[in-house]
Amino acid sequence: MPECTTPWLPWPRLDRPCYLLLLDEQQRLMLCGGCCGGWTVPQIRMTNGADFRATATAFLTKEFGLLAPRFGPVYGRRHTEYTEDWEFARVTATRVFVIHISNAEGDRLEERSATHARWTLEYLRKRRREVFPEGVVTLTTGYIEGWLPNGPISLF
Repeated sequence: MPECTTPWLPWPRLDRPCYLLLLDEQQRLMLCGGCCGGWTVPQIRMTNGADFRATATAFLTKEFGLLAPRFGPVYGRRHTEYTEDWEFARVTATRVFVIHISNAEGDRLEERSATHARWTLEYLRKRRREVFPEGVVTLTTGYIEGWLPNGPISLF
């Protein structure tokens, strides 16, 4: 039997997604429409060792032209280990930031792409099963309605 010469490539040791909840002055959440009928919030795949907030700030400035993003006082975080069966059973470190944008900034973002839309809380609740990642609607609701405390919120 011939010997395999293909090198073994390990899975990423750490998956670090960062999700951005952009809320305008009317409390509408910015979503990006997908090709498969789903909607998601803007997201970044972080590199190992990168600071979540600093990378989110750089992304918002570069991709959306937000020169001084205004972060909300609540943010979500999740950390899993190999023993937990979540997100393909690998170590993850996730952050979800709330960023306040003006209505004018939201208008500019919507004009950039036909797949960008802002949804009200009522509309989000009606279509929550279409929004990825799961839990975004609950986190957004809690933030807008004020029943989440300031600081980090564990996402389970």
